[in-house]
Amino acid sequence: MSNILNWMATCCPRTKLLAGALLLAGAVGGWAIATSVDRAVAVESRYEVPSNNTVDNSKLGLVGTYAVTGTDPEGRPYGGIMTLDISLVPSGALELSWDNGKIVGIGQRMDDALAVSYLVNGRSVISVMHINADGSLSGQWLRRADRGFKGTEIWKKKR
Repeated sequence: MSNILNWMATCCPRTKLLAGALLLAGAVGGWAIATSVDRAVAVESRYEVPSNNTVDNSKLGLVGTYAVTGTDPEGRPYGGIMTLDISLVPSGALELSWDNGKIVGIGQRMDDALAVSYLVNGRSVISVMHINADGSLSGQWLRRADRGFKGTEIWKKKR
């Protein structure tokens, strides 16, 4: 390599400067790429991805169809009974689908509670449901921009 640089220096003095700058840029660029790849691998390997063959039995107990009754944030009862389907998706999360997919959300079971997130008319909603001994769920939901009021729901398993 030094022979090439010496030859370039005798041919054109500015070429040695240019060659040195290119070598430095390549070294720094290579270091940056290697460092970012190492960091990405380190972050990815820090978390264990659950095997698709492993199924959490506590989540399987929630899978099914439910009749939903409740109240809106002002305390008025719903006009009728809605249908909620809960299924287990390949990622291991619970998918919730109200009224044949008009509203879809994702849930995570934690001990005797189910935390659910979904959108209604473009507004984020969070529900925290208590899992009752009889298999029903009851709890409150809060919609973004509802000024702190909470709605309530009861989910009773149909099948």
